[in-house]
Amino acid sequence: MTNEVVEQHSGAVHRHDLARLLRWLFIAAIVVAIVLVGMDNRNDVRVGYVTGDASAPIWIVIVAAAVAGMAIGWLLRHRPRREV
Repeated sequence: MTNEVVEQHSGAVHRHDLARLLRWLFIAAIVVAIVLVGMDNRNDVRVGYVTGDASAPIWIVIVAAAVAGMAIGWLLRHRPRREV
């Protein structure tokens, strides 16, 4: 009976695999959206800093903000747990 169950479900997609696939598709969609927005916005913008300002293409500002957001998200997700 065990062999019959294994054979019956051998082609099934497991929830863990499906979740991983959906996560990668979501990440790919976000990357594509960032690239498309960046390609559409190629004008220069003024970027202000504490010590001054500079001019940069807006796509670099968008990509830098996206990378900073991903880094912050990663750091928050992988922060060490405090033991009580």
